[in-house]
Amino acid sequence: MELSYQIIILSILMSGMVTGFITFRMHGMRLAPHFAALIAAFIATLGGVVTGNIWVLYAAVLLQFAAVISAFTQTWAVLKYNFQTAPSYAPHLALIALIPVLAIVSVI
Repeated sequence: MELSYQIIILSILMSGMVTGFITFRMHGMRLAPHFAALIAAFIATLGGVVTGNIWVLYAAVLLQFAAVISAFTQTWAVLKYNFQTAPSYAPHLALIALIPVLAIVSVI
C-alpha cells in the first residue's frame, strides 16, 4: 500500500472536518452521521499511517468510503428539496469527492 496517498487523504479528511463542521453548524444535526464517519476515517487513517499496519490501513480505506457515501446520502435531501442552500455544501462535497480516487490508488 502506498502511504503517500494515505497522507494526502489524511490532509483531505482534516480539511473536510473543518468545512464539514462549518456546514454542520449552519444546517443542524442532519449531518451528524457523516461527521461521525469523517472523524472515524480520520482516526483510522492516522492510526494506519503512524503504525504502518496494513490491516489498519485497509480498515481506514473502508471508513474513508463510508465517509464519502455518508456525505452524499446525508446531503441528498437538502440538494433535492432545498436547492437554495446547495452552494454551502459544494466546497465540502468537492473536497470529500477526492477521497475515493486516492483511496483506490493507495490500495493498488
